[in-house]
Amino acid sequence: MSNLNLKKVSFLLIFLAIFSFYFFEINSIFTIQFLKENNALFLKYINENYFYSIISFYLLFLILLFFFLPITSIMVIFSSYLYGTLTTIFLSVVIITLGGVSNVFLLKKLTFAKIFNKAKYFTEKIKTKIKKNEIQYLIMLRFIPIPFIIQNAILTLLNTSRFMFIVSTMLGILPWMIIYSLAGYKLRELINLNNEIGIEDIINYENFSIIGLLIFLIFLSIYLKKKLNKN
Repeated sequence: MSNLNLKKVSFLLIFLAIFSFYFFEINSIFTIQFLKENNALFLKYINENYFYSIISFYLLFLILLFFFLPITSIMVIFSSYLYGTLTTIFLSVVIITLGGVSNVFLLKKLTFAKIFNKAKYFTEKIKTKIKKNEIQYLIMLRFIPIPFIIQNAILTLLNTSRFMFIVSTMLGILPWMIIYSLAGYKLRELINLNNEIGIEDIINYENFSIIGLLIFLIFLSIYLKKKLNKN
């Protein structure tokens, strides 16, 4: 199969995956309400098939990430509720990083060369400016609450090395994994309540101030490093 035909087939598969996810309302499965309605069934299955269930869960997580589907936060919440906070933080960081690597691979293979050529002038200027503090800037990008696929597209355009991509992703998404894992833990307390549970009921928005503090500390470290280099 020629490279052009492979691109077409890959684009078609990704389009069909995203289209099916919404058209057939598969996205309704990835909601707190669905978990609440099927809570007893899920817990029974996991108690009887713990290792098989956790492997299946994270394999599904990886596949959904591979097809650029926006399910990261809800999957982390589900995992924390079903498998515990510490297990979720560790496995989610690994799986999301692998998903990110696969996204970058696909974006490089599928994106037309013209896009990279047009962006090359700007990306080279950005890379020159951030070169001395590359890891800090890449981690900070992960702290910014924008879709994962957009972050990966930016890193693809910047042609970030695989090592830098993996390290910055693992460190950058860690605070988010902790926040959403704590939300899953909170869900355990509320799951049996009769009233409907929303995302605002389980997430402590004060925790997001930690992300702001981390961004400030990164800016501060970059600023101090520049000052020291000048002296």
